[in-house]
Amino acid sequence: MPGYLCAHPSRRRAPGHLCAHPIAAGPGRDLMPTWSTATVPRGRQFAHWREMICQAFHDLTPESHLRDGFRGRIGLQPLQRLDLARIESQAQRVRRTEADIARSPKSGYYANLQVRGVGMTTQGGRVAVTRPGDLTVIDTAEPFAFEFRGDFRQLSLHIPGVLLPSQVQQPVRTATRITTVAGVGAAVRHALHAIDAGGLTPALAARLAVHACGLLAVALDRPEPVAATVDRRGRRLAAALMDIDEHLRDDDLSPARTAGRLGISVRLLHQLFAGHEHSYATVVRRRRLEQAHRDLGDPALAGLRIIDIAADNGFVGVTHFHRVFRETYGCTPAQRRRHALGQMCDLLS
Repeated sequence: MPGYLCAHPSRRRAPGHLCAHPIAAGPGRDLMPTWSTATVPRGRQFAHWREMICQAFHDLTPESHLRDGFRGRIGLQPLQRLDLARIESQAQRVRRTEADIARSPKSGYYANLQVRGVGMTTQGGRVAVTRPGDLTVIDTAEPFAFEFRGDFRQLSLHIPGVLLPSQVQQPVRTATRITTVAGVGAAVRHALHAIDAGGLTPALAARLAVHACGLLAVALDRPEPVAATVDRRGRRLAAALMDIDEHLRDDDLSPARTAGRLGISVRLLHQLFAGHEHSYATVVRRRRLEQAHRDLGDPALAGLRIIDIAADNGFVGVTHFHRVFRETYGCTPAQRRRHALGQMCDLLS
């Protein structure tokens, strides 16, 4: 779980019976430890996840409605003073309470990059909703909470002590969404992905992590742009887009369902999207295609048939899915999968 891993080996408590399995992390790298709930029976997987994050890292209070089978995986790259964790898991809510902090008073920050799924971070009275490509920061010395309503993946850069505060000109803005579409935020995103890819030597990866921390400080010091959602219409549109993201895999996702959850009429919902770049239906189709594109390139989902990925992302007919996928990406779903997984094999060879 990004933001609550005390991931540096010299700082975490002994994990007891929890077993970290080393995997190759790239040319010139040491083996990268990973932890997975797949190593225990289904009935114990959430308990194992809880032990994994609480005993091996920070003290936390995790909750999930999933009990009979819980998927969670953590990969860790030590980067001298910093470290980068890749976290993949399922729906859950995790809190770091005052009691947790008293038991585990570790100071530092986590910069969490949303790679897949939608997350919500709360700290100090602020709330940040993060979608793929968004970045947010949390302070481990203060209470915080994460919430994920579905499957997710994040990259989490641990920044110890005063390393980040010493580089900013104002208090660190935690639980605040930082876009990484362009500019300094994009540079941070590219740096984290480059480290995660595992193609750098340990020395180069550690240097890049320090530079990423400096870039993050610049992004935090930049004045916040005037929010486009300060008016009532903008807030409603933002809520509608978030509802789409949260229910993207639902078979019954529709204007009526979204409008009902927001407490507005279907007519008003369509009026909101009239001022948006795309209509409601287009947004749903584009985001489902984007998710399917990511799923087809995910080695963890290589065992799923293309028809299953299409269905999981709300496409009723595989023929329709193939057509719109090719129109959008210029290749078939099968070609996308072969290309992505072939690159992964080349990287690991």
